[in-house]
Amino acid sequence: MNSIDRCPLCGGDKEPGQTTFAVDLESCLIVVRKVPAKVCRQCGESWIGEETARQLEGLVQNARRNRTEVEILYWPQAA
Repeated sequence: MNSIDRCPLCGGDKEPGQTTFAVDLESCLIVVRKVPAKVCRQCGESWIGEETARQLEGLVQNARRNRTEVEILYWPQAA
């Protein structure tokens, strides 16, 4: 296993999984569940890939434009 697949926090193995992304912008709260990520089997820390992060940023910008106060989404429907 190469160093990219190792958790930099605990040294555990990272594997494909899901995480919850949340951002509090003071004027709105956005939560996206079941976001694809690499998740450490040992400590549970997660990392979101670049393309997924771009899509999440688009969701955040859309919520800002719509002046959403609270938005909870599930990834397959949100992406």
